[in-house]
Amino acid sequence: MRDQHRPKQELINEVAALRKQVADLKDAMTARRRVEDALRAGEEQVRALADGAAVGLCLFNATGTPVAANRPFARLLGYDSPAELLRVAGSLGVFANHDEQSRVFALVGRGQERVSGAIFRRKDGVRQAFGVIGGSCESPEAAVLVVLERQPQPWSTPPLAAL
Repeated sequence: MRDQHRPKQELINEVAALRKQVADLKDAMTARRRVEDALRAGEEQVRALADGAAVGLCLFNATGTPVAANRPFARLLGYDSPAELLRVAGSLGVFANHDEQSRVFALVGRGQERVSGAIFRRKDGVRQAFGVIGGSCESPEAAVLVVLERQPQPWSTPPLAAL
């Protein structure tokens, strides 16, 4: 027993210090749990706000890949959920083609907020034009699109699978 030869007061002081450390760790854990709960509640509120919006919202990274979307945006494009949209759009994209994506982001990047006739690719492959309000974010470099209403198409395109 290594503590056999230590003075009793030293052992008492060590036990008191350990108890203090345990109490401090419990306090820190409680504070961290409160912060995590508040963060979780804030995220839920932002998600409820975005999903409750009457318009589609989508955040794109600098390469044009969607990184976040709300439920109305997913539904406009025929997806069951934003998660499904993000999973599929990561490889296929959401615009009709790369040129259309470049056109929309170039207009938004130049400060043109409203873009009419932005052509998106729906889940079923049909191309659909929507009115869009866009804004660019500088940090991190990204773009936010608010997809408003469906616009009438003077042309009809078959689904991509039929091409």
